Amino acid sequence: MHELSIAQSVLDLARSHVPPGATLLSIRMVAGPMRCIDPDCMQTAWLGIGQEDVTLNMTVLPWKMRCADCGREWEDAELARTCACGSSRIRPIGGDELQLLSIEVDDAESERNPSCRCRLSKTS
Repeated sequence: MHELSIAQSVLDLARSHVPPGATLLSIRMVAGPMRCIDPDCMQTAWLGIGQEDVTLNMTVLPWKMRCADCGREWEDAELARTCACGSSRIRPIGGDELQLLSIEVDDAESERNPSCRCRLSKTS
């Protein structure tokens, strides 16, 4: 179950961006289909590393494909074998993504101001 090592790595990365005195509340991430991450196994791994208080929101991206003959590009939940034009010369585009999109933290100011929440997000 490679999800366990991925869960720990994602947690370590997220924690490295939590400001001092703040509490990590949630993590939002995406994984490409080539990563073969099962969402249920990921949630089990997440709980297995003791993260009941931190919400993990993971999205598995669909396959993106391109036909070498007609140039058509499309997305699908399953890896296609043929294009709508009939060609079998299709290739996946990307699919190996694994990105931490954002973290949500509750900072120390929240005790004095309950509506104060920080959302840190970085896209690359």
